[in-house]
Amino acid sequence: MKRKSILIVAVLACVAAAPPVSAPAKRELARLQGTWEMEALEVNGEDVPKKKLKGTTLTIKGNKYVVKVKDTEHEVTIDLDPSKDPKAIDMYLPDGNDAPKLAKGVYDLDGDTFRICRHQMAGEDRPRQIGSWPDTNLFVVTWKRKKP
Repeated sequence: MKRKSILIVAVLACVAAAPPVSAPAKRELARLQGTWEMEALEVNGEDVPKKKLKGTTLTIKGNKYVVKVKDTEHEVTIDLDPSKDPKAIDMYLPDGNDAPKLAKGVYDLDGDTFRICRHQMAGEDRPRQIGSWPDTNLFVVTWKRKKP
């Protein structure tokens, strides 16, 4: 019984420590739900050819961001802060048995177009704008909502 009480207290402490999700962040996340197709990808200021992007999709369900490239899926957890300028996105990348690595990015959402900019590696500073330039290790991915 004592062990069960300690476990319950530990779980409640973790839940209480988690930052609350703001109403604007919840609304923004709700707008992102569904399936998206990769429209464009720019890395270090250079466009990746469209034929390489074909068939790459993104599915957002809750705060799970799942990219499917051919037969491989990559899942991360996201947190949004639409109150920032530009809007901020935190992407928690799995790292085996270790704690997830944080990749800080910026994004914009305009109707059925969703763009994200961040560094290729986790742990870098958040970009100050959406764009990529040579030798910056920044990329910009553009997603278009998939038509039903």
